Amino acid sequence: MKHQGWEDELAALGITLDTTRLESLLSFREALRQRAIPKGFVGSGDAERLWERHIRDSLRALPEIPPGSRVADLGSGAGLPGLPLAIAAPSSSFALIELRRGRVAFLEAVVDDLGLANVEVHLGKAEGVSSTFDFCLARAFSSASGSWLAAVPHLEQAGRLIYWAGSGFQGAELAHLEVSWRVSTPSGLADSGPLVIMSQQ
Repeated sequence: MKHQGWEDELAALGITLDTTRLESLLSFREALRQRAIPKGFVGSGDAERLWERHIRDSLRALPEIPPGSRVADLGSGAGLPGLPLAIAAPSSSFALIELRRGRVAFLEAVVDDLGLANVEVHLGKAEGVSSTFDFCLARAFSSASGSWLAAVPHLEQAGRLIYWAGSGFQGAELAHLEVSWRVSTPSGLADSGPLVIMSQQ
């Protein structure tokens, strides 16, 4: 089967997707390869590892997000992690927040091409969005503390930030903040670093 390798890797993360979702992920990978890389939104060195480095890595957060959640992707860039998660979680709604117009145009085109009715794209800074969310996502956005400070105004009282930490993450950098946190590393596929789940104390 064309997607067998992907299915097996996602199963290791506790994720099962139907063929339609897998085809959409494949289409997104091709959009990254054909449109995002030439524009410099994703490094050209990642052209042959878009699945493992970006799409699968984004999907590591899926088990943390219950169906029906409202989710904001801070500094969405080329749609990572927001678009893979939106494809995989159609009952949740996603706001992709991005400051740069070129990236916003790319995001809007992909959302339209894939027919993602659960996604809205916002041009501007996070502080310009008045909505609150159950989850914020921060991947290649800022430091752990910087990401928390950007996210907290947009989180519901029980909301959480999912932060893609580097392999050298040290919780001490959060010690001066009023934040509770835990590490979620669901499998050995998390070779780039853990997910850190933050919430208000």
